Amino acid sequence: MSGVSPARTVHVSPGAAHLPPEVLALLDTWLPEQRWYPVPAEGVTHEPWLTVTFGGVADVVVALLRLAGPGLATGDGALVIQVPLVLTPTAEPEADTADTEAAGLIGTVTTASGTATVHDGGVHPAAWHAYFTAALPAACEPEDCAELRDARRISGEQSNTSVVLPALPHASGRGGMLKILRTVALGPHPDVVIPEALTRAGWDGVPRFLGAVPLPAPPGTATGTNAGPDVLAHLAVLSELVHDATDGFELACAYAARGEDFGERAAELGAVVAHLHSALRDALGPGPTLEAAGFMGVLRRRAAEAFADVPDLAPQRAGVTALYDAVSARLAAAGERAGGLVRLQSIHGDLHLGQALHSPDGWKVLDFEGEPQRPVAERTAPDLPLRDVAGMLRSLDYAGAVGSATDPHWVSHAQLAFLEGYRQGSESVGDTLDVATAELLLRALTVDKALYEVVYEFRHRPAWMHIPLTAVERVLAS
Repeated sequence: MSGVSPARTVHVSPGAAHLPPEVLALLDTWLPEQRWYPVPAEGVTHEPWLTVTFGGVADVVVALLRLAGPGLATGDGALVIQVPLVLTPTAEPEADTADTEAAGLIGTVTTASGTATVHDGGVHPAAWHAYFTAALPAACEPEDCAELRDARRISGEQSNTSVVLPALPHASGRGGMLKILRTVALGPHPDVVIPEALTRAGWDGVPRFLGAVPLPAPPGTATGTNAGPDVLAHLAVLSELVHDATDGFELACAYAARGEDFGERAAELGAVVAHLHSALRDALGPGPTLEAAGFMGVLRRRAAEAFADVPDLAPQRAGVTALYDAVSARLAAAGERAGGLVRLQSIHGDLHLGQALHSPDGWKVLDFEGEPQRPVAERTAPDLPLRDVAGMLRSLDYAGAVGSATDPHWVSHAQLAFLEGYRQGSESVGDTLDVATAELLLRALTVDKALYEVVYEFRHRPAWMHIPLTAVERVLAS
Protein backbone atom coordinates (compact mmCIF):
# COMPACT_ATOMS: atom_id res chain seq x y z
CA MET A 1 0.00 0.00 0.00
CA SER A 2 1.33 3.44 -0.80
CA GLY A 3 0.54 6.96 0.37
CA VAL A 4 -0.58 9.52 -2.19
CA SER A 5 -0.58 13.31 -2.22
CA PRO A 6 -3.25 13.90 -4.93
CA ALA A 7 -2.73 17.64 -5.30
CA ARG A 8 0.99 17.21 -5.73
CA THR A 9 1.00 13.84 -7.58
CA VAL A 10 3.59 12.48 -5.12
CA HIS A 11 3.29 8.77 -4.24
CA VAL A 12 5.26 7.12 -1.46
CA SER A 13 5.76 3.42 -0.71
CA PRO A 14 7.67 1.75 2.13
CA GLY A 15 11.02 0.11 1.55
CA ALA A 16 12.57 -0.43 -1.86
CA ALA A 17 9.39 -0.64 -3.93
CA HIS A 18 10.07 -0.05 -7.67
CA LEU A 19 13.82 -0.49 -7.09
CA PRO A 20 15.35 -3.85 -8.02
CA PRO A 21 18.15 -5.09 -5.73
CA GLU A 22 20.58 -4.72 -8.64
CA VAL A 23 19.94 -0.95 -8.69
CA LEU A 24 20.49 -0.70 -4.93
CA ALA A 25 23.79 -2.58 -5.28
CA LEU A 26 24.85 -0.14 -8.00
CA LEU A 27 24.07 2.78 -5.67
CA ASP A 28 26.18 1.29 -2.89
CA THR A 29 29.26 1.86 -5.05
CA TRP A 30 28.21 5.15 -6.63
CA LEU A 31 26.90 7.09 -3.62
CA PRO A 32 30.10 7.51 -1.56
CA GLU A 33 31.78 9.17 -4.55
CA GLN A 34 29.26 12.04 -4.68
CA ARG A 35 30.20 15.44 -3.29
CA TRP A 36 26.91 15.72 -1.43
CA TYR A 37 27.33 12.38 0.37
CA PRO A 38 27.15 13.54 3.99
CA VAL A 39 29.46 11.17 5.90
CA PRO A 40 32.71 9.23 5.45
CA ALA A 41 31.75 6.05 3.64
CA GLU A 42 33.74 3.49 5.64
CA GLY A 43 31.43 1.04 7.37
CA VAL A 44 28.25 2.76 6.18
CA THR A 45 25.38 0.82 4.61
CA HIS A 46 22.29 2.11 2.80
CA GLU A 47 18.96 0.85 4.08
CA PRO A 48 15.88 1.49 1.89
CA TRP A 49 13.33 3.46 3.92
CA LEU A 50 10.80 4.86 1.43
CA THR A 51 10.42 5.02 -2.33
CA VAL A 52 8.80 8.01 -4.05
CA THR A 53 7.25 8.18 -7.52
CA PHE A 54 5.39 10.92 -9.34
CA GLY A 55 2.01 10.55 -11.03
CA GLY A 56 2.30 10.47 -14.84
CA VAL A 57 6.11 10.15 -14.79
CA ALA A 58 6.96 6.50 -15.30
CA ASP A 59 10.76 6.62 -15.37
CA VAL A 60 11.51 8.72 -12.25
CA VAL A 61 11.96 6.92 -8.93
CA VAL A 62 13.31 8.54 -5.76
CA ALA A 63 15.06 6.35 -3.21
CA LEU A 64 15.12 7.55 0.39
CA LEU A 65 17.91 5.64 2.07
CA ARG A 66 18.78 5.56 5.75
CA LEU A 67 22.51 5.54 6.46
CA ALA A 68 23.56 2.97 9.03
CA GLY A 69 26.97 2.50 10.55
CA PRO A 70 29.29 3.33 13.47
CA GLY A 71 28.29 6.53 15.25
CA LEU A 72 25.15 7.10 13.16
CA ALA A 73 21.71 7.50 14.71
CA THR A 74 18.98 4.95 14.11
CA GLY A 75 15.18 5.02 13.87
CA ASP A 76 13.52 8.40 13.41
CA GLY A 77 16.86 10.10 14.07
CA ALA A 78 18.63 8.27 11.25
CA LEU A 79 20.37 10.28 8.56
CA VAL A 80 18.34 9.97 5.34
CA ILE A 81 19.61 10.80 1.86
CA GLN A 82 17.43 11.46 -1.19
CA VAL A 83 18.57 9.78 -4.40
CA PRO A 84 16.44 10.69 -7.45
CA LEU A 85 16.89 8.20 -10.28
CA VAL A 86 15.77 7.96 -13.89
CA LEU A 87 15.40 4.32 -14.93
CA THR A 88 14.95 3.50 -18.60
CA PRO A 89 14.83 0.08 -20.29
CA THR A 90 17.87 -0.67 -22.42
CA ALA A 91 18.10 -3.37 -25.08
CA GLU A 92 21.88 -3.59 -24.76
CA PRO A 93 24.16 -2.22 -22.02
CA GLU A 94 25.40 1.25 -22.98
CA ALA A 95 29.06 1.78 -23.73
CA ASP A 96 31.11 3.70 -21.23
CA THR A 97 30.99 7.44 -21.73
CA ALA A 98 33.91 9.80 -21.16
CA ASP A 99 31.66 12.22 -19.29
CA THR A 100 29.38 10.15 -17.07
CA GLU A 101 28.92 13.02 -14.63
CA ALA A 102 27.58 15.38 -17.27
CA ALA A 103 25.33 12.67 -18.71
CA GLY A 104 24.15 11.62 -15.28
CA LEU A 105 24.84 7.99 -16.13
CA ILE A 106 25.32 5.81 -13.06
CA GLY A 107 25.42 2.51 -14.90
CA THR A 108 23.39 -0.33 -16.38
CA VAL A 109 21.99 -3.34 -14.58
CA THR A 110 20.37 -6.59 -15.64
CA THR A 111 17.25 -7.36 -13.64
CA ALA A 112 14.54 -10.00 -13.82
CA SER A 113 12.60 -7.74 -16.18
CA GLY A 114 15.52 -6.86 -18.46
CA THR A 115 18.43 -4.46 -18.76
CA ALA A 116 17.93 -0.96 -17.33
CA THR A 117 19.98 2.21 -17.61
CA VAL A 118 20.25 4.15 -14.36
CA HIS A 119 20.76 7.93 -14.40
CA ASP A 120 21.24 10.40 -11.56
CA GLY A 121 17.98 12.33 -11.45
CA GLY A 122 19.80 15.33 -10.01
CA VAL A 123 21.22 16.05 -13.47
CA HIS A 124 18.39 14.66 -15.59
CA PRO A 125 15.58 16.81 -17.09
CA ALA A 126 12.96 14.09 -16.56
CA ALA A 127 13.49 14.24 -12.79
CA TRP A 128 13.61 18.06 -12.79
CA HIS A 129 10.24 18.09 -14.54
CA ALA A 130 8.78 15.65 -12.00
CA TYR A 131 9.84 17.80 -9.05
CA PHE A 132 8.68 21.01 -10.74
CA THR A 133 5.21 19.73 -11.55
CA ALA A 134 4.91 18.38 -8.00
CA ALA A 135 5.84 21.78 -6.56
CA LEU A 136 3.57 23.71 -8.99
CA PRO A 137 0.94 21.16 -10.07
CA ALA A 138 -1.26 23.75 -11.81
CA ALA A 139 1.55 25.43 -13.73
CA CYS A 140 1.73 23.10 -16.72
CA GLU A 141 1.04 19.67 -18.04
CA PRO A 142 3.88 17.34 -19.02
CA GLU A 143 3.24 17.88 -22.72
CA ASP A 144 3.34 21.69 -22.64
CA CYS A 145 6.26 22.42 -20.28
CA ALA A 146 8.81 23.13 -23.01
CA GLU A 147 10.12 25.99 -20.84
CA LEU A 148 12.14 23.44 -18.87
CA ARG A 149 14.30 22.50 -21.84
CA ASP A 150 16.81 25.28 -21.03
CA ALA A 151 17.18 24.18 -17.41
CA ARG A 152 20.70 23.65 -16.09
CA ARG A 153 22.19 22.33 -12.89
CA ILE A 154 24.41 24.63 -10.83
CA SER A 155 27.84 23.04 -10.61
CA GLY A 156 30.00 22.94 -7.51
CA GLU A 157 27.29 22.51 -4.88
CA GLN A 158 27.87 19.91 -2.19
CA SER A 159 24.97 19.49 0.24
CA ASN A 160 22.10 19.85 -2.26
CA THR A 161 21.43 19.93 -5.99
CA SER A 162 20.09 23.19 -7.44
CA VAL A 163 18.68 23.61 -10.93
CA VAL A 164 18.13 26.90 -12.77
CA LEU A 165 14.80 26.99 -14.62
CA PRO A 166 15.16 30.10 -16.82
CA ALA A 167 11.52 30.46 -17.83
CA LEU A 168 8.55 29.19 -15.89
CA PRO A 169 4.81 29.61 -16.41
CA HIS A 170 4.23 31.24 -13.02
CA ALA A 171 2.87 34.68 -12.25
CA SER A 172 6.02 36.77 -12.62
CA GLY A 173 7.52 34.74 -15.47
CA ARG A 174 10.97 35.43 -14.04
CA GLY A 175 12.14 31.83 -13.92
CA GLY A 176 12.81 29.64 -10.95
CA MET A 177 15.40 27.85 -8.86
CA LEU A 178 14.68 24.25 -7.91
CA LYS A 179 16.59 22.89 -4.92
CA ILE A 180 16.56 19.12 -4.44
CA LEU A 181 17.31 18.43 -0.78
CA ARG A 182 19.85 15.62 -0.73
CA THR A 183 19.54 15.14 3.05
CA VAL A 184 15.95 14.69 4.21
CA ALA A 185 15.06 15.37 7.83
CA LEU A 186 11.71 14.70 9.47
CA GLY A 187 9.64 17.77 10.12
CA PRO A 188 9.00 21.10 8.41
CA HIS A 189 12.10 22.03 6.46
CA PRO A 190 13.36 25.52 7.39
CA ASP A 191 14.18 26.32 3.76
CA VAL A 192 10.48 25.84 3.05
CA VAL A 193 8.91 27.30 6.19
CA ILE A 194 10.96 30.49 6.44
CA PRO A 195 10.94 31.66 2.79
CA GLU A 196 7.25 30.80 2.55
CA ALA A 197 6.47 32.86 5.67
CA LEU A 198 8.60 35.80 4.52
CA THR A 199 7.06 35.74 1.04
CA ARG A 200 3.57 35.60 2.51
CA ALA A 201 4.47 38.59 4.70
CA GLY A 202 5.56 40.53 1.60
CA TRP A 203 9.25 40.86 2.46
CA ASP A 204 11.28 40.99 -0.76
CA GLY A 205 14.72 40.32 0.72
CA VAL A 206 14.39 36.62 -0.12
CA PRO A 207 13.83 35.02 -3.52
CA ARG A 208 10.05 34.67 -3.74
CA PHE A 209 8.83 31.28 -2.53
CA LEU A 210 6.88 29.45 -5.25
CA GLY A 211 6.27 25.97 -3.90
CA ALA A 212 7.67 22.82 -2.33
CA VAL A 213 7.47 19.05 -2.75
CA PRO A 214 6.21 17.37 0.42
CA LEU A 215 6.90 13.80 1.42
CA PRO A 216 3.46 12.36 2.24
CA ALA A 217 3.25 9.75 4.97
CA PRO A 218 2.18 6.22 4.02
CA PRO A 219 -1.30 5.37 5.36
CA GLY A 220 -1.33 4.65 9.05
CA THR A 221 1.97 6.43 9.67
CA ALA A 222 2.01 8.93 12.52
CA THR A 223 4.06 11.83 11.22
CA GLY A 224 5.09 13.27 14.56
CA THR A 225 5.75 16.57 12.77
CA ASN A 226 3.96 19.82 12.04
CA ALA A 227 5.07 19.94 8.40
CA GLY A 228 1.43 19.72 7.38
CA PRO A 229 -1.37 17.14 7.33
CA ASP A 230 0.09 13.69 6.70
CA VAL A 231 3.45 15.15 5.66
CA LEU A 232 6.67 13.57 6.92
CA ALA A 233 9.17 16.06 5.47
CA HIS A 234 10.01 18.02 2.32
CA LEU A 235 11.93 16.81 -0.73
CA ALA A 236 12.49 19.99 -2.72
CA VAL A 237 11.77 23.72 -2.75
CA LEU A 238 11.08 26.03 -5.69
CA SER A 239 11.78 29.76 -5.56
CA GLU A 240 11.86 32.62 -8.01
CA LEU A 241 15.09 33.02 -9.96
CA VAL A 242 17.19 36.07 -9.08
CA HIS A 243 18.44 37.36 -12.42
CA ASP A 244 21.89 38.85 -13.01
CA ALA A 245 22.90 37.88 -9.47
CA THR A 246 26.41 37.45 -8.07
CA ASP A 247 27.32 35.25 -5.12
CA GLY A 248 28.08 37.56 -2.19
CA PHE A 249 31.38 35.92 -1.29
CA GLU A 250 32.62 35.97 -4.87
CA LEU A 251 31.61 39.62 -5.12
CA ALA A 252 33.44 40.60 -1.93
CA CYS A 253 36.56 38.67 -2.96
CA ALA A 254 36.56 40.45 -6.32
CA TYR A 255 36.34 43.83 -4.59
CA ALA A 256 39.21 42.85 -2.30
CA ALA A 257 41.34 41.62 -5.20
CA ARG A 258 40.85 44.94 -7.01
CA GLY A 259 41.57 46.94 -3.89
CA GLU A 260 38.08 48.42 -4.20
CA ASP A 261 36.23 49.55 -1.11
CA PHE A 262 33.34 47.22 -0.19
CA GLY A 263 31.83 49.55 2.39
CA GLU A 264 28.76 50.63 0.44
CA ARG A 265 27.79 47.06 -0.49
CA ALA A 266 28.46 45.91 3.09
CA ALA A 267 26.29 48.67 4.58
CA GLU A 268 23.45 47.75 2.24
CA LEU A 269 23.77 44.12 3.27
CA GLY A 270 23.77 45.09 6.95
CA ALA A 271 20.47 46.91 6.52
CA VAL A 272 18.98 43.90 4.70
CA VAL A 273 20.03 41.56 7.51
CA ALA A 274 18.45 43.90 10.09
CA HIS A 275 15.21 43.93 8.13
CA LEU A 276 15.43 40.13 7.76
CA HIS A 277 15.44 39.80 11.53
CA SER A 278 12.51 42.18 11.82
CA ALA A 279 10.58 40.31 9.13
CA LEU A 280 11.25 36.99 10.87
CA ARG A 281 9.91 38.38 14.15
CA ASP A 282 6.79 39.64 12.43
CA ALA A 283 6.20 36.50 10.35
CA LEU A 284 7.04 33.82 12.90
CA GLY A 285 6.60 35.66 16.20
CA PRO A 286 9.05 36.35 19.04
CA GLY A 287 10.79 33.55 20.86
CA PRO A 288 11.53 33.04 24.56
CA THR A 289 14.03 35.05 26.54
CA LEU A 290 17.65 33.97 26.64
CA GLU A 291 18.52 31.54 29.41
CA ALA A 292 21.91 33.03 30.27
CA ALA A 293 23.45 30.12 32.17
CA GLY A 294 22.70 27.61 29.43
CA PHE A 295 23.84 29.98 26.69
CA MET A 296 27.16 30.71 28.38
CA GLY A 297 27.61 27.04 29.26
CA VAL A 298 27.50 26.14 25.57
CA LEU A 299 30.02 28.87 24.68
CA ARG A 300 32.41 27.75 27.42
CA ARG A 301 32.11 24.09 26.44
CA ARG A 302 32.86 24.83 22.79
CA ALA A 303 35.82 27.00 23.76
CA ALA A 304 37.22 24.24 26.00
CA GLU A 305 36.92 21.77 23.13
CA ALA A 306 38.71 24.15 20.77
CA PHE A 307 41.57 24.70 23.23
CA ALA A 308 41.92 20.94 23.67
CA ASP A 309 42.04 20.38 19.90
CA VAL A 310 44.36 23.21 18.80
CA PRO A 311 47.52 23.89 20.84
CA ASP A 312 48.06 27.22 19.03
CA LEU A 313 45.01 28.60 20.81
CA ALA A 314 46.57 28.29 24.28
CA PRO A 315 47.71 31.96 24.52
CA GLN A 316 44.09 33.08 24.03
CA ARG A 317 42.58 30.99 26.84
CA ALA A 318 42.75 33.73 29.49
CA GLY A 319 41.30 36.34 27.13
CA VAL A 320 38.39 34.14 26.11
CA THR A 321 37.65 33.29 29.74
CA ALA A 322 37.69 36.98 30.71
CA LEU A 323 35.38 37.91 27.83
CA TYR A 324 32.90 35.17 28.68
CA ASP A 325 32.97 36.17 32.37
CA ALA A 326 32.14 39.74 31.34
CA VAL A 327 29.26 38.55 29.18
CA SER A 328 27.90 36.40 32.01
CA ALA A 329 27.97 39.36 34.38
CA ARG A 330 26.31 41.62 31.82
CA LEU A 331 23.53 39.12 31.14
CA ALA A 332 22.94 38.68 34.86
CA ALA A 333 22.63 42.44 35.26
CA ALA A 334 20.29 42.67 32.26
CA GLY A 335 18.09 39.97 33.75
CA GLU A 336 17.73 41.94 36.99
CA ARG A 337 16.47 45.05 35.21
CA ALA A 338 12.82 45.38 34.30
CA GLY A 339 12.48 44.85 30.57
CA GLY A 340 16.19 44.05 30.29
CA LEU A 341 15.90 40.41 29.28
CA VAL A 342 17.40 39.37 25.94
CA ARG A 343 14.77 38.04 23.54
CA LEU A 344 15.40 35.15 21.16
CA GLN A 345 13.74 34.73 17.76
CA SER A 346 13.96 32.89 14.45
CA ILE A 347 17.21 33.69 12.63
CA HIS A 348 19.02 32.50 9.54
CA GLY A 349 21.42 30.41 11.60
CA ASP A 350 24.20 29.93 9.03
CA LEU A 351 24.59 33.41 7.58
CA HIS A 352 27.66 34.31 5.54
CA LEU A 353 28.38 36.06 2.26
CA GLY A 354 27.82 32.87 0.30
CA GLN A 355 24.21 32.85 1.54
CA ALA A 356 23.49 36.20 -0.10
CA LEU A 357 23.06 37.22 -3.73
CA HIS A 358 23.63 40.72 -5.06
CA SER A 359 21.61 41.77 -8.08
CA PRO A 360 20.40 45.03 -9.67
CA ASP A 361 17.46 44.73 -7.22
CA GLY A 362 19.81 44.67 -4.23
CA TRP A 363 20.71 41.90 -1.79
CA LYS A 364 18.70 38.69 -1.43
CA VAL A 365 19.23 36.25 1.45
CA LEU A 366 18.85 32.52 0.79
CA ASP A 367 19.55 29.01 2.08
CA PHE A 368 17.79 28.90 5.44
CA GLU A 369 18.31 25.19 6.00
CA GLY A 370 21.25 25.43 8.41
CA GLU A 371 23.47 22.40 8.89
CA PRO A 372 21.64 19.56 7.03
CA GLN A 373 22.80 16.84 9.41
CA ARG A 374 21.47 18.56 12.54
CA PRO A 375 17.90 17.74 13.67
CA VAL A 376 15.28 20.11 12.27
CA ALA A 377 14.12 21.11 15.76
CA GLU A 378 17.66 22.19 16.63
CA ARG A 379 18.11 24.10 13.38
CA THR A 380 14.87 26.00 13.80
CA ALA A 381 15.20 26.80 17.51
CA PRO A 382 14.99 30.52 18.35
CA ASP A 383 18.41 32.13 18.76
CA LEU A 384 20.14 35.49 19.01
CA PRO A 385 20.00 37.62 15.83
CA LEU A 386 23.54 38.69 16.65
CA ARG A 387 24.70 35.17 15.76
CA ASP A 388 23.90 36.01 12.13
CA VAL A 389 25.77 39.30 12.46
CA ALA A 390 28.84 37.50 13.83
CA GLY A 391 28.72 35.03 10.94
CA MET A 392 28.75 37.85 8.41
CA LEU A 393 31.64 39.63 10.12
CA ARG A 394 33.68 36.45 9.96
CA SER A 395 32.76 35.98 6.29
CA LEU A 396 34.00 39.47 5.44
CA ASP A 397 37.30 38.61 7.12
CA TYR A 398 37.61 35.50 4.95
CA ALA A 399 36.73 37.49 1.82
CA GLY A 400 39.57 39.90 2.49
CA ALA A 401 42.00 37.02 2.99
CA VAL A 402 40.87 34.93 0.02
CA GLY A 403 40.67 38.02 -2.19
CA SER A 404 44.20 39.01 -1.09
CA ALA A 405 43.22 42.54 -0.11
CA THR A 406 46.35 44.70 -0.06
CA ASP A 407 44.74 47.48 2.00
CA PRO A 408 45.21 46.50 5.67
CA HIS A 409 41.97 48.33 6.51
CA TRP A 410 39.81 46.65 3.83
CA VAL A 411 38.32 44.09 6.20
CA SER A 412 37.79 46.39 9.17
CA HIS A 413 36.17 49.05 7.00
CA ALA A 414 33.81 46.52 5.42
CA GLN A 415 32.92 45.10 8.84
CA LEU A 416 32.27 48.55 10.34
CA ALA A 417 30.14 49.49 7.33
CA PHE A 418 28.12 46.30 7.71
CA LEU A 419 27.61 46.98 11.42
CA GLU A 420 26.54 50.56 10.75
CA GLY A 421 24.07 49.38 8.12
CA TYR A 422 22.73 46.81 10.56
CA ARG A 423 22.50 49.39 13.36
CA GLN A 424 20.59 51.84 11.22
CA GLY A 425 18.31 49.11 9.94
CA SER A 426 17.70 47.88 13.48
CA GLU A 427 16.80 51.38 14.65
CA SER A 428 14.31 51.74 11.82
CA VAL A 429 12.51 48.55 12.85
CA GLY A 430 12.65 49.13 16.59
CA ASP A 431 15.36 46.78 17.88
CA THR A 432 15.72 47.68 21.58
CA LEU A 433 18.72 45.65 22.79
CA ASP A 434 20.97 48.09 24.66
CA VAL A 435 24.30 48.95 23.09
CA ALA A 436 26.59 47.67 25.85
CA THR A 437 24.91 44.25 25.99
CA ALA A 438 24.82 43.98 22.21
CA GLU A 439 28.51 44.79 21.86
CA LEU A 440 29.58 42.19 24.43
CA LEU A 441 27.31 39.53 22.99
CA LEU A 442 28.58 40.23 19.48
CA ARG A 443 32.20 39.94 20.60
CA ALA A 444 31.45 36.63 22.32
CA LEU A 445 29.59 35.21 19.32
CA THR A 446 32.33 36.35 16.94
CA VAL A 447 34.96 34.64 19.08
CA ASP A 448 32.78 31.51 19.26
CA LYS A 449 32.52 31.42 15.46
CA ALA A 450 36.24 32.08 15.00
CA LEU A 451 37.16 29.30 17.45
CA TYR A 452 35.03 26.91 15.42
CA GLU A 453 36.85 28.06 12.28
CA VAL A 454 40.26 27.56 13.91
CA VAL A 455 39.40 23.94 14.66
CA TYR A 456 38.07 23.39 11.14
CA GLU A 457 41.14 24.88 9.48
CA PHE A 458 43.46 22.99 11.84
CA ARG A 459 41.87 19.73 10.73
CA HIS A 460 41.25 20.41 7.04
CA ARG A 461 43.18 23.47 5.79
CA PRO A 462 46.14 24.21 8.06
CA ALA A 463 47.45 26.87 5.66
CA TRP A 464 44.30 28.92 6.36
CA MET A 465 44.34 28.60 10.15
CA HIS A 466 45.94 32.02 10.54
CA ILE A 467 42.75 33.72 9.29
CA PRO A 468 40.49 32.83 12.24
CA LEU A 469 43.37 32.60 14.72
CA THR A 470 44.28 36.21 14.05
CA ALA A 471 40.61 37.13 14.36
CA VAL A 472 40.42 35.65 17.87
CA GLU A 473 43.41 37.73 18.91
CA ARG A 474 41.97 40.86 17.32
CA VAL A 475 38.51 40.58 18.89
CA LEU A 476 39.93 39.88 22.35
CA ALA A 477 42.19 42.91 22.04
CA SER A 478 39.35 45.26 21.01
